[in-house]
Amino acid sequence: MKRFIITVGAFLALTATNLLADDLKNSLMPVASKPSQPNINLDNLNVGARPGPVATPRKSRSGKAVIGTVNGIKIYKRTADKFLKMATKGKVSDFDRLPKKQRREIVQNLASTTLIEAKAKKEVSKEEKNKLATQYWMGQKMKKIKISDAEAKKFYKENQKAFKRKDGKTVPYAKVENYVKMTMKQQKFAKKLMKNAKVIIK
Repeated sequence: MKRFIITVGAFLALTATNLLADDLKNSLMPVASKPSQPNINLDNLNVGARPGPVATPRKSRSGKAVIGTVNGIKIYKRTADKFLKMATKGKVSDFDRLPKKQRREIVQNLASTTLIEAKAKKEVSKEEKNKLATQYWMGQKMKKIKISDAEAKKFYKENQKAFKRKDGKTVPYAKVENYVKMTMKQQKFAKKLMKNAKVIIK
């Protein structure tokens, strides 16, 4: 038996991409904030476990199967499968494979995640959803932009005045490397975005 401990926040991070992509289509974006993160403790999860003796072998249900509810909100098997796959690093990915006790534990743990998502969808304003949609879209685009170390160091040397401290000394490159690369990504992204844009000033 191995120990597997994961936070609700970590699971939300894993599912955020799929949830955001689906919700963007419907103009309904869940909050990608960091709520309090109680631990989901899977100490009792046995990745080698098999269902106990039953009259008929357990069949694996569709991902659309409802495995529980919380305040009337459905919890689907596909959510548990995804969570289980991440928690066991791919060793187990079928919720129905687990004994009843372990299935019950996972449903209990996923209930809090389900409530967080439901609250976010209900309470986030349209303006906040639009901002989140923009940030998500930009984030996906900027991930594809690569900045080499050579490019970043060149930018740093050419713009050293921007990295001066109050005492006149220059902040070492190592301390601003991530900032430099992010700035360059933003510049490249904006340049590419505006390349064929038609701007009319009135």
